[in-house]
Amino acid sequence: MARKSRFDVAFADLHSEFKARTKRRFLEDIRDQLEEDPEMVEILRKWRAAPRLFAVSFDRWTNDNTFSYGYFALVLVALDAIAGGAGIYKPVNQLRVLRWNGTTADILTVLRYLIRLNPQIRARRLLVLPYPSPPVGRRIDRAIYRR
Repeated sequence: MARKSRFDVAFADLHSEFKARTKRRFLEDIRDQLEEDPEMVEILRKWRAAPRLFAVSFDRWTNDNTFSYGYFALVLVALDAIAGGAGIYKPVNQLRVLRWNGTTADILTVLRYLIRLNPQIRARRLLVLPYPSPPVGRRIDRAIYRR
């Protein structure tokens, strides 16, 4: 029997974790979109011995009723799962932290690609930067925000 890729394993795990059909359908759409673009496939194939933590912050467009913070977080959960992470963190409002195997430019490329294709995650601004480990701050939430 052929061994499944970490991409396949990550989406299979996420599919079994989420019971709502809308979230499952959204994950299937994201998976299909990532698989059909050769540049995205190449970025997702990169592997590091130890994935690094990256912080992602985003703003929605004013009066945008289609944008969903929940779906944006779901995209980050999927990318984190592909990198072998256990879930994303939300140390402070408007900031999400995930594990990632590539560079800052790679994660920005993937997110911009998905934002272009999915109106429910169409962010106005997007910031991606390496996350310090251990984090320095006051009253930072270290619990996993979403798996």
